[in-house]
Order: sequence, then C-alpha cells, then structure tokens
Amino acid sequence: MVALRGGAVESEHRVAWCAVRADGSVAGPDPELPVFARSAVKPLQALGSVRAGVLERFGLGERHLALACASHGGTEAHVEVVAEVLAACGLVEGALGCGPELPLDPRAADGVRPGRIRHNCSGKHAFGLARCIAEGWPLEGYFRGGHRLQRAMRDCVVEACAVAAPSEEATDGCGMRTFAVPLAALARAFGALASGGLGPAGARCAAAMRAHPELGLSEEGGLLGHLVLGQGLLEPRLEGLAPGRRLALLHCVLCHHGP
Repeated sequence: MVALRGGAVESEHRVAWCAVRADGSVAGPDPELPVFARSAVKPLQALGSVRAGVLERFGLGERHLALACASHGGTEAHVEVVAEVLAACGLVEGALGCGPELPLDPRAADGVRPGRIRHNCSGKHAFGLARCIAEGWPLEGYFRGGHRLQRAMRDCVVEACAVAAPSEEATDGCGMRTFAVPLAALARAFGALASGGLGPAGARCAAAMRAHPELGLSEEGGLLGHLVLGQGLLEPRLEGLAPGRRLALLHCVLCHHGP
C-alpha cells in the first residue's frame, strides 16, 4: 500500500489481506495468516455476556451493549454509558482492570484527568465484570489469563471463527487476553456477525452496533464504526449492510509495522 503526497511517495506499508464472499470463497495471498485481531473481536467476546443474560439481569440496553462491542473515544458520552454499566452492577471505576487514559481526541482531553473509565476498552471491561457477577465468578484478576472470564471469551472467539483453538495467546494493551486466528477465519466471523449467522446473541450485538454508531471510534457509522482495531491496524470492512440485505463481501486488511 502506497501513500502519496502530491505526486511523490510519502510512505509504503506492507499489508496482509483477504476477502470472503457470501458463498464462502476466499481471495488473498495468505488468508491463513494468524493475526491478533485485538479490539476488532470485541463483538465476538460480548456474545457470552449476552448469552449469560447480563442485559436482563442488570437492566442494560442496546447503548450499553454497543459500547461493550466498541473501542470508544473516552468522551463524556462514552464515559456516561460505561458508568451506567458499573452502577447497575454496584461497582465503581476502580473495579476496572484497564489502565487510566485520556480521551483520544485531543480537544476532548483538554483539562481532563486520565481515568480508567476513559480507556477505549472500558466498555468491554465493564461487561466482563458484569458477566463475572452473573456467573458467580470472582472479580479479582478477571482480566488475567487463566480466569474463567478470559477462558470464556476465548471460547466465544474460537467458536465464531470456527477454529479448534487460537494459534497464539498474548496480553492485549488493556490487560485482557488476545488471541491469534487466521485472517480468513476472522473475515468469516465478521461476515456471520453481519448476516445473522451467530445466533440470537450475535443478532443482538449487530443490532446494537447499527443502532448506536456514535459509540464506536469511526464516524462512518453502523458496524464499521465498531469493527476497527485501536489505531486502525486491523480493519474489517463490511459491504452491503443495510438491514435485511445479505452480506455481499467482507475484506480484512492488516497493516504490518516495522521494516
């Protein structure tokens, strides 16, 4: 991938990509390349919380679920939704295991103190805590490898991606576990999410993201507003996602960093 400024090449980036059509056919130079999807799989990790009845138990709605599926910007609007989840669970900001951050937009960060609730993954963490309470799991160390929550989230990702197990596991930037799976498997999982192939829980996650695009990082809205990893390292693009329309094509692009 080449970035131009005027007529000159400003930078070049190596990318791994694949495209998956609705019929399951795959195109790309290395679709089986294992990649850490990181924050892009938040909707897949949220499936277990929906299935566990977290929304019903704590009186949470689409706004809260949409933020659990998103990397948010740490704005006041985002913080308000996370705070509502914590309050519904009888918890405070200090229960969150993610580190303190400022809003991602420098304009919104002016005069604001860093806080855990402003971390772009705080929605996922808050829903993780809610699930621990619903399942009767300990809250201590909920974000660490070996905790029941992390094993359950891994199972959700593996199931959605239709793989036997992750090829690798590591610690994500927010402290939770992240899992490497083939690029094509991720594309298929996102396609299933968009087209209703992940069951009632997946349909609820997709509906929440479509209804509240303002709770994701991207201003493009819909599912694309949520399915973007951190700083754009992995970007699954979903084409033809008007409600009721069948998924036509999904492609994932992973930008390589370094030489």
